[in-house]
Amino acid sequence: MNTHLFYTMTMPGLETLAFSEIRTCVPDAELVKFARGITLFRTAATPAELLELRTVEDVFFALAHIHGLGHGRDALRVLHSATLHADIKCALTVWQHARTSLRPRTWRVVSQMSGTHDFRRIDAGQSVSDALQRALPRSLQAVDDDADLEFWLWMNGSEALLGLRLSDATMRHRLYKHEHVSASLRPTVAAAMAWLARPTDADIVLDPLCGVGTVLIERALLTSYDRLIGGDIRDEVVAMARRNARTAEVSASWRVWDARSLPLDAASVTRIITNLPFGKQIGTHEENEKLYSTLAHEFRRIIAPAGVLVTLTSEDQLWDSLLRDCGWRVVKKLVLVVLGQPASIFVAQ
Repeated sequence: MNTHLFYTMTMPGLETLAFSEIRTCVPDAELVKFARGITLFRTAATPAELLELRTVEDVFFALAHIHGLGHGRDALRVLHSATLHADIKCALTVWQHARTSLRPRTWRVVSQMSGTHDFRRIDAGQSVSDALQRALPRSLQAVDDDADLEFWLWMNGSEALLGLRLSDATMRHRLYKHEHVSASLRPTVAAAMAWLARPTDADIVLDPLCGVGTVLIERALLTSYDRLIGGDIRDEVVAMARRNARTAEVSASWRVWDARSLPLDAASVTRIITNLPFGKQIGTHEENEKLYSTLAHEFRRIIAPAGVLVTLTSEDQLWDSLLRDCGWRVVKKLVLVVLGQPASIFVAQ
């Protein structure tokens, strides 16, 4: 079978985890490279298979992967030439397989650039646009926004990727998530946390600080389980979680409670997956010092032997210290950026 070069974009810090999901869903995937927020790989998989991934934000058909681009204005000619020589026809065919219900009429270029260059991001995007004007069918019209076809140019120093976006906004935002609150968790991060919990079909999964239910919904949509239990101290937020779960067709038990004293039996859940208060938009660092200590002990009480705890927090040192003091063993930690600030996902037993 013919293989193609693809890449995914995910939250920076989750690249290796994303490839773990890719390899599980698409066993023939061959890793080419990791970059910040990017996983480049080759596979014979169909676009439909790749669009089922849950830990990534976007999927792209790779048109060009350039090394040694340079930082001078000569790089603009390199970008133009690479675009002209890319297999645009194949990319459009793959895109059409991904978007079967849409006939493309418009296109645009989205450019991202980091590092020091002797040209502007807009100049690089224009070089690609000029080449696409020559390479694309004349029936397609260039527009500034809301285009059917999006060609993304990513540059980091002397490396560049040009890809045709196969996904749309629903891949990162999800159709089920109608209800939101401040500091609500991104679905892709929630899916990554569920993945890190090493899911099994016997899991009794608890999110004691469930917010609008994103973590449990993503866990349910990832693979099978025994039971899902979620709760929050705010009535209105639990109601939002119920509505989001109903839209996602996910069955869970939703309750109003104080996570510091859970109405659950000892050793009664096998997985705890939750997003702890960062102490920024909700709470303070001083409040977290007391809250986190109580939670670490309460979580230990209700987790079953060999159970797994997966938590997200920006209070890295505080949570790490409290977990260890309480007898938890941290087996993995991933550092990422959430809502513009550093955060860590802890996996503990």
